[in-house]
Amino acid sequence: MTKKKENLKKEIQKNLQTYSRIQKKLASFLLEYWNEIPLMSIEHISKETGVSTATVSRFARLFGFNGFYDFKDQIKKEIKDIINPVERFRLLKADLTGKKSLITVARQDVKNLNKLISIVKEETFAKLVDMIENAHRVYSFGVSVSSIFSSLIRYIFNQVQKEAHCLNEGNVTVEEKIVSLQKSDLVIFCSFYPYSKCTIEFAQLAHEQGLQVVAISDNEFSPISEYASLVLAIPRENILFTTSISAFSVLINAIATEIAYKKKEELTDSINQTDKTLKKFYFLS
Repeated sequence: MTKKKENLKKEIQKNLQTYSRIQKKLASFLLEYWNEIPLMSIEHISKETGVSTATVSRFARLFGFNGFYDFKDQIKKEIKDIINPVERFRLLKADLTGKKSLITVARQDVKNLNKLISIVKEETFAKLVDMIENAHRVYSFGVSVSSIFSSLIRYIFNQVQKEAHCLNEGNVTVEEKIVSLQKSDLVIFCSFYPYSKCTIEFAQLAHEQGLQVVAISDNEFSPISEYASLVLAIPRENILFTTSISAFSVLINAIATEIAYKKKEELTDSINQTDKTLKKFYFLS
């Protein structure tokens, strides 16, 4: 049986020209009314498109689903995943008084972490660590909440003696910095919904300069993915209308941990030396 497709809309759009006349008619209707499809019955779709219910079911099976209802559930899931966070917050009905807010938010972040563990493939994580280790320098960029992610990358990587910088540091413009980078440098762009236009433009510029580009986003098909050699999609769901930082923080700490472990002896000596120096300036036990 065909493996289920996880980004149905993109898959249908990509193959639209290869469908038969009847399939194309059905696909066009689905794409046009995508957000309403979960509310429609198979009979209604059949009536609106003029194709049989059997054809609708067969079309769903092309993408690895048992039938139309299984297909419809996937559409519903994808719509839920990309719904505007402000709208999701507006529709929130949970009682968040007192400690209940702490419990609710914590449970959501636990879900994010469990999802992170399940969706990040071993080979993808290994490739990302390898790219970071082998890069001469690591540069990061993001705006809004992603600027915090960018700063976290710089801080955590520098802690394990991996030279890292934010592209928006100092007085030189981001585009000037990008065109001056070396091919041995790695640029990590953080891009989460709503996707910043300037982040995508900078990623495009870096790609055109022949630089290694990694994108950390909430969807492997987000706009920035076109310009990245590796895209890592991580969960960002939050009770609030902002992006949760839990999954991102764990990911970056995991990368730094692996890098640190591989040079444990060297790093331990360096940390001991740093500790001796800092004791002159801080109250350290």
